[in-house]
Amino acid sequence: MNFLKNIILLLLVLFVIGAVYLATLDGSYDVAKTRLIKADPTVVFNDLNDYRNWAEWGPWYEQDSTIRVQYESNTKGKGGGYTWTSDIEGGGKMKTLSVQKSERLDQEIVFETPFGDMASDVYWILKKVDSGTEVTWGIKGELPFFSRFLASGMSDQLGPMEERGLELFDENLQKKLKVYSIDSIGVVDYSGGFYLYTSTSSKIDDVGVKSKEMMEHVHKFVVKNKVRLTGSPFILYHKFDQENGTSMFSVGYPIAERIITQDSDILTGYMKRGTYFKSILTGAYNNSEEAWENAMFQAENLKEYSLMDDGEPFEILINDPDNTPNPAELVTEIYLPVRLKGYMNKIIQ
Repeated sequence: MNFLKNIILLLLVLFVIGAVYLATLDGSYDVAKTRLIKADPTVVFNDLNDYRNWAEWGPWYEQDSTIRVQYESNTKGKGGGYTWTSDIEGGGKMKTLSVQKSERLDQEIVFETPFGDMASDVYWILKKVDSGTEVTWGIKGELPFFSRFLASGMSDQLGPMEERGLELFDENLQKKLKVYSIDSIGVVDYSGGFYLYTSTSSKIDDVGVKSKEMMEHVHKFVVKNKVRLTGSPFILYHKFDQENGTSMFSVGYPIAERIITQDSDILTGYMKRGTYFKSILTGAYNNSEEAWENAMFQAENLKEYSLMDDGEPFEILINDPDNTPNPAELVTEIYLPVRLKGYMNKIIQ
């Protein structure tokens, strides 16, 4: 009997010592890895924001072929989610808690374990840099009291998975960015019309960023004033100085009728009806330089038409990158102003 009491007393002492030891440990963990991805933050964000795309790059599929996914009715943006089951690792669920467009995603992941559900916070931070986007994937949480001793090893458990996931995500996204086509439509008659616009000048390399900001600025005006649009936004190039690397351009939205704006940097313009050589880029906008070069080459070799030196080319962004997760489905129409050859001679005669 005394022996049994001694055993119980020893176990109690060991339990107390263990509890005291665990109380000194920090059970929190925060493991994050970062990778530079050569793509615009909007493109990166769109792909991450929809859980259906995760099946294309998730590193867990390499280790567990028994994973079966069931998507919620909403898989992207705040409230989007999915669940999974596995014969090896068990089941779980994931949900998006908050979204900062093109900048950050905050999510919750819950693993089903024999000891109950284990929840962790997942976060994605997107930072625009000159060569693309720095993407940080982090997982943080707090281990249960009796599992605190495992916290120090979470970096070894999660770190390699995050690094592999970012690598696979990058590879998958780059494949999508390389899927594009350029179609030369030929000479068309563009009807023109009224449009709301704002203008600026910048380095050629900054046109993409500047035009996006300007587009959002004009669109806010459109929404606030309940202006009826008649088409997609466009970028109108007034000057394009490749030698000095600068450009002067406007970003506009076509409207049904002339609008008088007051106390605003947004104005109403009118594009005259004209003849243009049209080309269509289907795919990511980072292929636009090749598309423009191709259009210029085709237009310069027209038999009956020649490029207008004093004309203003423009491009129409048919669909919105924010609402088109797959960059291969983006459509950009390019218009180069042309005139019939011998046109000036006919006018002089």
